[in-house]
Amino acid sequence: MSLVMAHRGARDIWAENSLLGFRETVRHGFDGIEFDLHLTDAGELVVIHDPTLERTTTGTGPVRALTPQSRKALRLKGPDGALIDEGVPSLEEALEILAPSGADLFVELKPDQSGTTDPRMVSMAADMLRRRGLESRAVLHAFDIAVVRDIRNHAPGFRRLISVDRDWAGRQGGLEAFLHEVRDLVDVIGIHHELFAAEFDLVEAMGLRSRCSAWTINTPELMREWIGRAPGYLVSDNPVALRRLMAESVAA
Repeated sequence: MSLVMAHRGARDIWAENSLLGFRETVRHGFDGIEFDLHLTDAGELVVIHDPTLERTTTGTGPVRALTPQSRKALRLKGPDGALIDEGVPSLEEALEILAPSGADLFVELKPDQSGTTDPRMVSMAADMLRRRGLESRAVLHAFDIAVVRDIRNHAPGFRRLISVDRDWAGRQGGLEAFLHEVRDLVDVIGIHHELFAAEFDLVEAMGLRSRCSAWTINTPELMREWIGRAPGYLVSDNPVALRRLMAESVAA
């Protein structure tokens, strides 16, 4: 049976990439917890998905411009739009919660507004995770093949994941060509569920199903469908509902 990954700290239940979400996902004991990193001009690794603040916080403008003081003064938006009493967390703050858990940590290195991923992020994130004794539990990942190669070159002790959706696969010459290029580069291949479903026979024929994750499995219909397909990981914004349906499928 697939392992369950809480996407962005289970953002359909708790505020996206929040300390609250991380506490709750740890309490629920999910197999994996996924979150996103940006590097600020102040030299701080912060946990947020977008390169700008508007969608998930009370702030405006680029994430790069955050200071330790300004990020703490912001408030995060919950899944219903209500504010919670938290600012944008730093990686250090997130790891205070996540490190004691037994979960694998899936850490995505995100590009800034220009579409560029700061090359310093790989070594900075790896050093912080290593100091916490998390090298064996952390998986560093990105969409950009060049970034994943940097992870291999500068943080070789960490597992690697690369993500792909239909649009990105098309730019790489199709999913088959993409899979051939990355199969020896990464440990896990994250495939958007629509592309994965369309190319499931290809993935299976290449012997990669158990090394792939399907994202983002959020509705009951999708959950039931993908529980039966059983890739290595099922990635969900509502992993509580997903795990409940998985338990029901076992009981049946």
